[in-house]
Amino acid sequence: MKRHILFPLALALAASTIMFGTSACSSKTSTASEEDGPAIAMTVHVKDGEFDPRDVDIEAGGTVMWINDDVASHDLQFLVPNKLYSGVIKPGRAWIHTFTSAGTYDYYCDFHNTMKGSVVVRPAP
Repeated sequence: MKRHILFPLALALAASTIMFGTSACSSKTSTASEEDGPAIAMTVHVKDGEFDPRDVDIEAGGTVMWINDDVASHDLQFLVPNKLYSGVIKPGRAWIHTFTSAGTYDYYCDFHNTMKGSVVVRPAP
């Protein structure tokens, strides 16, 4: 009898955490997939202390998703042209960002400052 009550409660709690837990955060860190938000122009995998690919090229308005496939937490620190910070991206999580302005966005992992990459954003046609 207890099993019949506890399972639906656990299922409801898990569902509400998924539905409301990530939407209440001010950070864009999420386990987003391409179906959950804007179309992903590029995906960067974070694994073995590297960004793969390290450098990406997209059009303005394009969205990049970083997926942490590593065992360690990482973050992305952008300094130029605008300061931008991803927050901590834990293993198995992702962060997405849409780049609206053309320019070169160099970034690095604040925890592992030898991890570096860039996003080159070309003007939209």
